[in-house]
Amino acid sequence: MIRFKEPVSYTSKIPSSYHHQPLPGSHPVLAEAAWGSILLSEIKTPWFTLWHQQYTLEKNAVLKPAIGGPLLDMHIVLRGHIRYQVEEIGPLKFAEGQLNMCCAPSLHVQAGMEEVKEHITLTFRFSRTYLDVYAPYFTALQQFLEKADNGETSLLSNVNTSLTPEMITIIRDLLYNEYVGEVKELYLRNKVSELLLLAFTRIAPGTAGATEIRLHQYDIDKIREAREYLLANMEHPLTVIELSHKVGINDFKLKKGFKQLYGVTIFDFLLEARMEKARTLLTETDTPIHEIAFATGYKNVSSFTAAFKKRMGFPPSAMKRGK
Repeated sequence: MIRFKEPVSYTSKIPSSYHHQPLPGSHPVLAEAAWGSILLSEIKTPWFTLWHQQYTLEKNAVLKPAIGGPLLDMHIVLRGHIRYQVEEIGPLKFAEGQLNMCCAPSLHVQAGMEEVKEHITLTFRFSRTYLDVYAPYFTALQQFLEKADNGETSLLSNVNTSLTPEMITIIRDLLYNEYVGEVKELYLRNKVSELLLLAFTRIAPGTAGATEIRLHQYDIDKIREAREYLLANMEHPLTVIELSHKVGINDFKLKKGFKQLYGVTIFDFLLEARMEKARTLLTETDTPIHEIAFATGYKNVSSFTAAFKKRMGFPPSAMKRGK
């Protein structure tokens, strides 16, 4: 379990009145302190351990988690905007929807959480043998594991990777499922494998762009609101200008900030979200293709079919037949 250096009380008995619920099948711990509370859900498998942490802050806080090692960790910020100061690496900034991996003998960390009341993070600690399976296919991972073998502290990439709609779906599935026992372990392993493959494919070592704009917490909240609106209303897509008016931010900052936070343009994000929703409807429901086209924001079946085939390499009817 991750512990903190500040005075904190811990309990495994989560009150029914508490505003968050632990993950299904997890070992939960509630940590409470002067700055607020954290509900930590831990799930262990033979290949990795995951920690899902829901922070509720009563005031701005700088937390100092004690992170023992050696570690091969993938860290994801699902909600909020966190600035880390890592003694062995330096300053790290995670925007909502970003991930990276770190290897280290141990870490001395300060986590600055400001302005947003709720933060949610997800951390996986992998066994070396689990990651060895992927190393021959991804140069960045090979170099990362070599550094781990040498006892170095390093990030997988100098630039955080942004979650795609497909990755968000995978995370939701692996966190909230009703499987138990060995079946749950195998299900989690498969889902995490999918997540890693997508993440490794997107990794591009380098440095952050010099053209980044300054985003205040208000801007981040509005960009997040725009993303959530896109996901909830893709059957009625708005133009960028309409979307910017909808959430209350200028269109330049929305376009630039969206790419800066999530690593893709608004258009590409919406396209991938549409394809992910279409894939789910095709494989998990009996919804006719023409209804799926309308549900994903296309005016007719031919436009949907062309977009789907271009993205997936085959028409939606092929996936429907394979259901």
